[in-house]
Amino acid sequence: MSTKTSLKYHKTPGGGWFHLYRDCFDEDDEFVYLELGGVPFEALTSTDLSGNGLSRVAVRLPDEWARKLGLIASGPGTVEGE
Repeated sequence: MSTKTSLKYHKTPGGGWFHLYRDCFDEDDEFVYLELGGVPFEALTSTDLSGNGLSRVAVRLPDEWARKLGLIASGPGTVEGE
């Protein structure tokens, strides 16, 4: 039995996939999980990036995946939240 509640799942023609989900055992709904598979990616911590500041993680994703997740708009050069 899975404890995951899927929010988005996408499989690419090249065999890569992502899964955005919540875990039912989390006590609150403040967090989601992003699972990546079948594609090279980079993840850096704040120590790697600057050596100080708040904890953070930077994940390098293909544009196609970011669009499928709804993180960026379909057109090129769109930046939200600035």
